[in-house]
Amino acid sequence: MRIIILTVILFFVNFVFINAQSITDTIKIPEVKVLAKRKVEEAGLKITRPDSLSRASMLTTNLSELISAYSPVFVKSYGRGSIAKASFRGTAATHTQILWNGMNLNSPMRGFADLALLPVFFTDDVYLLHGGSSMAEGSGALGGSIHLNNQPDWNLKFNLAALHETSSFQTKKSYLKLMLGQDRFKSSTRLFYENSENNFPYFNYGVIPQRNDTLQNADYWKAGVLQEFYYRPFSDKIMALRLWYQKSDRNLPQLMSYEGAKREEYQQDNQFRIQYDWKKYSDILNYHFFSGINSNRLNYYRASPEFNFVNEDSESIETSLINHVRIFREFDEKTYATVSLDANYHHVDIQNNKLENGYKKHRFETSLLVNIHLKPSERFAAFVLVRSENYDAQFVPLIPGAGLEWQFLESFPVILRLNAARNYHKPTLNDLYWLPGGNPDLLPEDGYTGEFSFSGQFEGGLFSFKNEITGFISQIENWIIWQPSASGAYFWEASNVKSVLSRGIEYQFSAGLNWKNFWFRSGGNYSFTNTSNQNVVSSVDESRGKQLIYIPKHKGNLYLAVTFKKTTIKYDLEYVGKRFTKSSNLESDYERVLNPYFLSKVSVDKQFELTLLNLNLKFTVENLFNENYQSILWRPMPGRFYSLSLGLNYKK
Repeated sequence: MRIIILTVILFFVNFVFINAQSITDTIKIPEVKVLAKRKVEEAGLKITRPDSLSRASMLTTNLSELISAYSPVFVKSYGRGSIAKASFRGTAATHTQILWNGMNLNSPMRGFADLALLPVFFTDDVYLLHGGSSMAEGSGALGGSIHLNNQPDWNLKFNLAALHETSSFQTKKSYLKLMLGQDRFKSSTRLFYENSENNFPYFNYGVIPQRNDTLQNADYWKAGVLQEFYYRPFSDKIMALRLWYQKSDRNLPQLMSYEGAKREEYQQDNQFRIQYDWKKYSDILNYHFFSGINSNRLNYYRASPEFNFVNEDSESIETSLINHVRIFREFDEKTYATVSLDANYHHVDIQNNKLENGYKKHRFETSLLVNIHLKPSERFAAFVLVRSENYDAQFVPLIPGAGLEWQFLESFPVILRLNAARNYHKPTLNDLYWLPGGNPDLLPEDGYTGEFSFSGQFEGGLFSFKNEITGFISQIENWIIWQPSASGAYFWEASNVKSVLSRGIEYQFSAGLNWKNFWFRSGGNYSFTNTSNQNVVSSVDESRGKQLIYIPKHKGNLYLAVTFKKTTIKYDLEYVGKRFTKSSNLESDYERVLNPYFLSKVSVDKQFELTLLNLNLKFTVENLFNENYQSILWRPMPGRFYSLSLGLNYKK
């Protein structure tokens, strides 16, 4: 309660402060998107969008690093180059939907998309929808959704950009972008290649005696190409064809506490995506259609070479056919409606060559959404939606949602936003059919979510400021967990056993100041998340009322940047609170707790404007204070390390 009160006070103190400014000079701050007018479809929704400069500063990273640094969402990473998952508001990774130009990238088998395999360089816009706000774009996102979009720049006829980064632990990253075309046709090609020995030193306190150690068998490489074609035969029609192929090979290191025989373990991913996109605009009707394929092949191998024994050798092939139609109709200046229809088909084929088992299943699902938008005045807007879904020949009860936003006074730019929705998440195919332990009788996870927020923004003269505070609550029934088999067998099995209550607050701000030859920028996020189990699984279960494992109650980030002419110095700070690794939340030598940590990063960025091209040189120090931390128990993370990048950009 004290945290909530302090955050509310901070919000209003900031607002009073910025309204007390009386600078009369008007100098618009370029690039920072803090005062963009919201579309009518976004009214009442909680949206987080890293500004263009923050995204540009992270071009050599993957989506997990961008989301962790510039949003209140917690990212659980298994290490550099390894699997990374997003957790909105204390929910599971499977409760986060990842959409690329509207096409869902979540695995129908595992239920989530690996953020470490999504390069920021392959995106033009990234935004997040929190909680019930995600219902406007799809279902299943009990926590929220992350949206990756590509869009052409019709003002450019030619653009060639190259970027190379060298960093510690023999890590090299190379990126190339070529865009060309005229007023009606555009082609964009992007390539990347990344490889690393990833052999960083760390202090190993998971063994006896404790010692300094070096991470072994953690090397990886990734490569990908994204090809886009855009055709605009008329000003009101746009067609796009996008093809994305990516491959990665990641060796998986042993736990730092492991002292057994040497193991060989790796994961290989082959991903192919293709999408055809068609849009038509008019004064009162907008049409949007896309159809695509998302195909993934995953090979996992684990063996003990010392004993010439293979523990596991599996191959998983997933293919999803995704189709979407959306119509947006404007009835008058105050009433709008959106109707969308989705029809998707998923096929999964899993074979474990060692155990000689697996499964081959398919799933067909449809969805119909009707969303009514009302805007009776410039200061008030609302929406009411209902979604109907069907999967595996099962009809899901109607899923309603509603929201509004209201600016109290024209002269007092504080906006109230409210939204509430029912949502659900169907079991993954692994939950249902994995051998052993899958449960075909699982029920969908079903929940309700609600939130309110206050936001204020100010732009006057040299200074701009925006902040928002949000309170949220959600109740999820039939939460699916994997636990030891009730029959006493050696394997784990999936069950609907938990009722989970999540509540908390989120605070965000961004600010900019343009003074003489200096440009100051700052922004940050903070989240307090209390997510607990509300029922008892068994007579010895001690998890009731306790924080879910690996969910920090406190998470925040902050950045400060100053630009003088063409030189930018930037400081980033990230904080992650204590995380429990046991549902009992006990702390002892046997009930490990992951300690809170602060991560600092400093970068210096220099731009040179030459006759024919722009050159960019950047030096970065990661983990500035050499923090010893873990995101996953017994998975070490690197201490202080360095990177140097050089970028070339030619535009015409």
